[in-house]
Amino acid sequence: MKLQMFTYVDGIDEAVAYYQKVFDATFGETFMRKDGGYELVELRLSRGVSFWLAERKGDSAIEGPVNTGNIMQMCIRYDKSDVAKLEKAYKMLKADALEVKWELMKAAWTSHTCDLIDKYGLRWCLMVG
Repeated sequence: MKLQMFTYVDGIDEAVAYYQKVFDATFGETFMRKDGGYELVELRLSRGVSFWLAERKGDSAIEGPVNTGNIMQMCIRYDKSDVAKLEKAYKMLKADALEVKWELMKAAWTSHTCDLIDKYGLRWCLMVG
């Protein structure tokens, strides 16, 4: 069994480029629209961890308001050896964030954690552990 997270965004072509930079992601499975843009894209982060991006408009449309993180959260747990990657991702996500709930900080359960809603309305928790 494998859980796959699909995230729906407005402007998938820009979002794919953005998340590739944030997470140093590589492409997994990719499905293109007839006009040459992305329809669905699997972005591979590391060691079998990936998530999918889909366009909110078109064949994969989801009607209604954009979710701003009040229902689901993407949580990425980094190894202690990958703190620099976590810090890079946090800095890039924070730059255009809609809301930063927790700045990058130390907590009782981890040396690094943060909680924010990015410019696409996706809520992220990045942490070591």
